[in-house]
Amino acid sequence: MKVSVIVPIYNTEKYLDQCIESIVSQEYADLEILLINDGSTDRSGNICRKWEALDARVRYVEKENEGQGIARNLGIRLAAGEYIIFVDSDDYIERELVGRVLNRITEEKADICVYASNGIGDKVSKGMLEYKLVEGSCVKENKELLGRQTPILWDKMFSTAFLRNADIAMSNRICEDLVYNARLCIQAGKICFLDSPLYNYRYLREGNFSTNYQRYFEVEESIRELNEIFQREGNFEEYWLQLYEISFTMFKDILFRIRVKKEYHAPAEIKSRYPNFFRSYKSFLSRWFCRYLTMEFQEKNFLLAGSYSLRVIVHSMLLDEEFLRADYAAGSLVSMMSDSYEEAAFGEAIDSKVSAFLEGISSGGVKFKNAYRKRCVEQDVKKHFRRDAKLEEMDYAAVDLLEEISDLIKLREGCYITDSAFLQEAGADALDGCERIPFLSLERRRLFQKYAPLFAEKVRKAKIPVIVVENYLCEKHSGYYDRFTEYDAIEWIREANRELEWCYGYLRQCLPEALWADASEFRELMFTHDDFPFGMESVYYNSSYYQRMAVRVNQAVREGQEAVMLKTLESDIEKYDRIFLIREDEPLKEKLLEAFLASQAARKTKWKVLVLADGENKYAMGGGVEYRQITKEYARRLLSLYHMYEFSDRFRLISTVEACGNLFHFAEAGLLDAEEVWEALLC
Repeated sequence: MKVSVIVPIYNTEKYLDQCIESIVSQEYADLEILLINDGSTDRSGNICRKWEALDARVRYVEKENEGQGIARNLGIRLAAGEYIIFVDSDDYIERELVGRVLNRITEEKADICVYASNGIGDKVSKGMLEYKLVEGSCVKENKELLGRQTPILWDKMFSTAFLRNADIAMSNRICEDLVYNARLCIQAGKICFLDSPLYNYRYLREGNFSTNYQRYFEVEESIRELNEIFQREGNFEEYWLQLYEISFTMFKDILFRIRVKKEYHAPAEIKSRYPNFFRSYKSFLSRWFCRYLTMEFQEKNFLLAGSYSLRVIVHSMLLDEEFLRADYAAGSLVSMMSDSYEEAAFGEAIDSKVSAFLEGISSGGVKFKNAYRKRCVEQDVKKHFRRDAKLEEMDYAAVDLLEEISDLIKLREGCYITDSAFLQEAGADALDGCERIPFLSLERRRLFQKYAPLFAEKVRKAKIPVIVVENYLCEKHSGYYDRFTEYDAIEWIREANRELEWCYGYLRQCLPEALWADASEFRELMFTHDDFPFGMESVYYNSSYYQRMAVRVNQAVREGQEAVMLKTLESDIEKYDRIFLIREDEPLKEKLLEAFLASQAARKTKWKVLVLADGENKYAMGGGVEYRQITKEYARRLLSLYHMYEFSDRFRLISTVEACGNLFHFAEAGLLDAEEVWEALLC
């Protein structure tokens, strides 16, 4: 069974020999190697001709420079093999790649087989597939396959017949494989996996996507094309969540490379434009997904009180993680709100060894794996949240209760610290003689009942909206998303989860105004990934859970905003006979508004009318018409409410871009005149 290997080439003479040699040296020999020279101006052509003369399986094709996507399209048309893989000309593959992947894809009778890769940069990053299934699946059965697949082609083998029947071509735009890959995934009858790092990706090579910074500005165009295709084909509503994940992940990755990843060496000119990238990406996400999510909190300051898993969730929902301004992880609410050991000096004496250990946390006498863990423990010991947290600088507080499961170490009455994993890793022999209060005890429940209300009172006084993320211990773990193993301590975990459920219920009584996010819609994702970098512990999850919970938190915030907005709008509805909203993306917005206010219908109406629109112009009112300016974000939310609830016959939309049943389309067709349109809207 022949496999075609398609290699698009453009000015990669430095790496090309290694690339081609890794292909011709494959253990599986029945290959067709298509070297597509896309108008290289260096010695790449000579190298290709050399290999064509050395190996009869090599076919060399020269063409004018049109881009990698066009070169790949040509390779697909020329391919004679039953299966196809793509190899970028600056990368190289392991000798067993073709044989092992071919065995897998034919055994599974799949259209696509996904395999792992290594990142080759300043150092080799061994890669494994994070998202994978034991048994193959398709997107219609498992939507996660669309949102969780890497938007690239070189980590996959394809059935040639499938590629041709799909009848899709790649463009020359950057990220052309993002659009192509997603469209293939949606059509594939079956996708399977091989969790072996068989491909070596040189991600820091000068000239590729990672370092071609000027082309970062084109990324929006590719993602817009993808969303428009799904919208045009009637699939956007069904797959909006997966399209959001693709869009968000791509944007965040670029922002992270520019601001944080030093090895990418982003030039000063690109770094200086970081705010432009950020605002543009945020605006893009808002335009496409405002019906489901809010982007308003992307520039809000967050405080975290809870577990490391909560930190991952907050990071997963922010384009710029720097907006997580305060992080009180690895601490129980009981410990956070109790007295510090310095205050204990006025009460019962603390053992000198214990005191020396606690002082050593701040002074450096106690060693931690990293500065973050040290800071978390120090904040817990010093009671920084209760004493020094600048809550007035925060816009939201995110809370979970996973850290409640850790034992409390009692230093004296009213003074507790959390026996967290971070504290244990630092070594705490000096605390062995202290009393420990386990989570599953009546004493611990009594302490939670005492200190949870103090936490609630503190955040309520600061007038911070609180988001409670209802995380529980995982009862199972796996390296796959369709086959799981229960933890050995399953009975204790289940009992602990029942107690956590009680704790969340009690916190809800303390904070009835809080926003709540839980995993009720995706409980199948509640498991620990075996390869989680900090260990296979039941307090950790998997990347799909973290991303999905991040979306759920966003939805909780949006629902809270909508509830407030709906209450306000319902109040307005009682005062007005008609409420008009002019769409934020309405191209004739100002002309429509002027025309309405100047119309006979508006001047003669005896009804009380409210017009809502964003903009800076002031308009004279006439008759019973009142005009109110609103922000673009507010306009988007109102539009979303209009679509979701259509809650009042008094609510009207003034829009020429609305597709369904719009009166302005009748006016354009000559079936109504403008005055009749305004009268119809008012009646």
